[in-house]
Amino acid sequence: IHILIRYDIIVSKIQIFGRNIFMIIRNANIIDIENIANLYITNWKNTYSELLPQDFLDSLTVNSAIYKWSNYLNSENNKLFVAYEKDEFLGFVASKVDDEDAHWWYLDSLHVNKNARGHGVGTKLIYEVGKYALTNNYKSMSICIVCGNDNAGNLYKKLGATHYKYFVDDFGGTKSNSQKLVWRDLSIFK
Repeated sequence: IHILIRYDIIVSKIQIFGRNIFMIIRNANIIDIENIANLYITNWKNTYSELLPQDFLDSLTVNSAIYKWSNYLNSENNKLFVAYEKDEFLGFVASKVDDEDAHWWYLDSLHVNKNARGHGVGTKLIYEVGKYALTNNYKSMSICIVCGNDNAGNLYKKLGATHYKYFVDDFGGTKSNSQKLVWRDLSIFK
């Protein structure tokens, strides 16, 4: 069920732990930055513990993430959506113009609270970004993932993304084998 309440707030009914909840997706604001930063750091340290060097993961701090996401939020060309159920922060998605192709919209980061995974939160956030790309006349939408992050890759492929290329990514001097996926038909996000 999708109910448009205002231009910038979407309410969706989902089920978590056998109970129906109403999830709100809206544009992020400065009040959300601490929640975004904490989830970002927690998820990076958990998701990439087997995929990236531990010293790199240990160097990630909430303060550096607050700085990163505050700057991201303040850039007029970026979009940052958050999902809440009442006061519980469920996740966020960040997006911007793709660095390789200005006609593509890039899903830069998707993070869902561990307790909310598998209940449609990530899918709803991806759809918000896809709708944004579609309504703003981008040709395609892309995402990059670290090779081995199979849960993410499988979700994106299930939602219509296809392989574009393999490449070596650089996270502040830490190299990783990565893959870029692309949604070529944005009409699926209508």
